[in-house]
Amino acid sequence: MNDPGNSKQIQTSGSGEEALPPVTVVQRKRQRTMRIRVKDDAIIVSGPASVSKRRLLQFAEEKRDWIRSACLRRREKVLKLEKKKEETQGTLLLRGQRMHIYDFPVPGLRKPTLQEHEHGIVYRYNPRDHLPGKAIPPAASQLIQSSLFIPQPGTDLVHDFYRRIAKRELAGKFHFWSERLPFTPSRLSIRNQRTKWGSCSSKGTISLNWRLVKCPPSIMDYIIIHELCHLRHFNHSRAFWDTVRQYYPEVGEAKQWIRKNSEEIFADF
Repeated sequence: MNDPGNSKQIQTSGSGEEALPPVTVVQRKRQRTMRIRVKDDAIIVSGPASVSKRRLLQFAEEKRDWIRSACLRRREKVLKLEKKKEETQGTLLLRGQRMHIYDFPVPGLRKPTLQEHEHGIVYRYNPRDHLPGKAIPPAASQLIQSSLFIPQPGTDLVHDFYRRIAKRELAGKFHFWSERLPFTPSRLSIRNQRTKWGSCSSKGTISLNWRLVKCPPSIMDYIIIHELCHLRHFNHSRAFWDTVRQYYPEVGEAKQWIRKNSEEIFADF
């Protein structure tokens, strides 16, 4: 149970040190151990319902040095992502590669779109939408490396572009592997999951994150096989991993790629 009244600032040990985010205490009936999760704006300390809030706050104080180090590492990651976002401006990630975006004016176009092209990704737009007042747009239409379109996380234009590709390519891979593995899923769902690559329900529904199309094809294959194997082993036991490796031997390499690139993928730039 989340209690907003149980927030506390962990004190730093010396002057000049940056204050840490406030601590929020969470008690859960099913949780068996005390845990600490560091976020950008909060430190979540959780534990079993049988552990008092006072003890959970004490636990956070005991782990103060670790929390400070974790906060510093997280800030470094945020700065690294911000730097990469600036360096990759004017591009979108697709199938593990950064693709340049090109402007392509289409007079009279009602709604701007993003479309894949052999040279990259094309931003099709009505030139009047980018001209001041009653200026007359140029008559010629040609591909120009984008100076008008800057991808913004969460925008419908970007999401629609990725989801169109995901519905086609993830569905194709899903049916390919479903026919080759001895498991029978009930259906496929393409979803906007904020932290998960995919999931398998007890009813046999496989859900895949549309962001998978940002990954190399081999990683898409790994996640789909991973979720299909949950139809036999609804856990992460040794038997489950043995089954995954039977169909995808390079599990270690896939996990390493995911650890290295997942934050950039989910940052949506």
